[in-house]
Amino acid sequence: MKLYVGLDVGLEETSLCIVDGEGLTIREVKVMTDPAAIRSAVEGYADRLERVGVEASSLGIW
Repeated sequence: MKLYVGLDVGLEETSLCIVDGEGLTIREVKVMTDPAAIRSAVEGYADRLERVGVEASSLGIW
């Protein structure tokens, strides 16, 4: 099953939502805005992620 993740990056927290191909929420969580924390949040799903979307903002660039 292919999964998709969306990131809403903030200064201190990043909201992360993983959905399946039908739009059903698989996981929704807030993590620290830190690459290691984001990686940890998607780690168990990484082999099934089809796309990753980042909110278009100046904070999403890093």
